[in-house]
Amino acid sequence: MARTYEETIAALQGDTNLDAARRQALMNQAQEQEYGSKAFNIDDFEALLSRLEGSKTRQQRQKSVEGRRDIFSQGLAGMMSNF
Repeated sequence: MARTYEETIAALQGDTNLDAARRQALMNQAQEQEYGSKAFNIDDFEALLSRLEGSKTRQQRQKSVEGRRDIFSQGLAGMMSNF
């Protein structure tokens, strides 16, 4: 009969014959079997980070352009109110 993930972890935690390193390795193995491998890929992270930084740069540039338009339109509105 197959054990559930929780039963496996409880059995590993209760086993006094295992040293801490072996217990942790077996718990990690059970976790990977239950939830899949969660391998971290630094290249994917750096690619996502560069995309985010590029997006923030474009947003800041667009905000600056819109800010100048607001200043110009306020100046034009001030000139038009003088007539």
